[in-house]
Amino acid sequence: MAALEAFDNIRQNHPEFFSKVIPVSGDISRDELGISPQDLQMMSDTVSVAFHCAATVRFDEPLKRAVELNVKGVKRMLAVCKNLANLEVLIHVSTAYVNAIRSELDETIYEPLCDVDDLISMLDWQDDQAANSITKSLLNGNPNTYTFSKSLGETVLNNEAGDVDFKIVIIRPSIVSASWKEPLPGWVDSLGGTTGCIAGFATGIFQTMYCHTKMAVDMIPGEFPVNLMVTSAWDALKHKRQHTIPTVFLASTGLNPVTWDMLRNAMYPLMYEYPLSKAVWLPRVSFKDNIFHHRVDQFFRQIGPAYLLDGAFHICGKKPFMVRLHRKAMKLVDCVQFYTTHEWRTRSDNTCALIQRMNTIDRAIFNFDSRTIVWDEYFLTYYLGMRKFALKDGLHTLLAAKNRMKR
Repeated sequence: MAALEAFDNIRQNHPEFFSKVIPVSGDISRDELGISPQDLQMMSDTVSVAFHCAATVRFDEPLKRAVELNVKGVKRMLAVCKNLANLEVLIHVSTAYVNAIRSELDETIYEPLCDVDDLISMLDWQDDQAANSITKSLLNGNPNTYTFSKSLGETVLNNEAGDVDFKIVIIRPSIVSASWKEPLPGWVDSLGGTTGCIAGFATGIFQTMYCHTKMAVDMIPGEFPVNLMVTSAWDALKHKRQHTIPTVFLASTGLNPVTWDMLRNAMYPLMYEYPLSKAVWLPRVSFKDNIFHHRVDQFFRQIGPAYLLDGAFHICGKKPFMVRLHRKAMKLVDCVQFYTTHEWRTRSDNTCALIQRMNTIDRAIFNFDSRTIVWDEYFLTYYLGMRKFALKDGLHTLLAAKNRMKR
């Protein structure tokens, strides 16, 4: 992990930092998180702030797996935290979309979607096939097992908050994308969410998307959640414990909104100015606000050509791959479709109040204020970072990529 490019700056300027980090092996799906008794004792003696970030973030995760990690995992984490003698604050990273069935997202923990213990008991004796067959009815309008299970994870915290001696704060980030400035401009190591969509269009694999272009895409730079987590821990240590668990939204829609149309208009020229050497087709970014038109376009511009090319590969004795590639791409598009066709209004009163409690220097060092984002600057950083870090396509390939695009 320390060899990642994300740590280049700290490796160069503060090499002693790594001697201060003590890695501990664990597994959120096991009792006591799979941590050895010796490490648990060490943590009890030294840990005063805990950050819970472990989760499955797959939208299409089977329900049993999502509940195992995002609900039962929270229970296991809390059981460990209760035995940490010096723990003062627990920061739990949730998601802004735990109540995605609502159009207005408030800074509160909503009524539970179901009885958590009953759900766990029911799923424990069902096999995967049986659980999958009832998933849609259990979700009750929620877009996927991710938001459903993260909401239940918050319910677990709320149910047990009265039985712990430490403070709990819930952080709710929206769509986390590439970093803006730290640890490196444009750093992103995953092709999930908006990054996968942008990469799909830049490679030409995506030719169309079902999307309401005037709706907001609530994205935030990758370093913002980290800065908010650190600041929230500092803030919690300064104040008396509250009767309810505070929730802090990290979103851009209410403070500095950007639409899908703005994202497309910014990214499309960059796909030609900085083309990818691994592009399959010419980039064409077509957003459709009608699902039927989207499916027709998808067939004629993606699926049909993919079958034709695979047929040509087969005739030439080469291994076909285009249909398989496009099926994976279509699965990703379908997973994010709920987010490209819905919009939410988020309250950020707690977030703004927290920013006000910081001094000027801390605001600059631990910036998570979405009002400071300069979107055009960020989009360029985002695209080049995706090209370099996620797709491993550095600028040294640019000339060859441009020549390939001309052909």
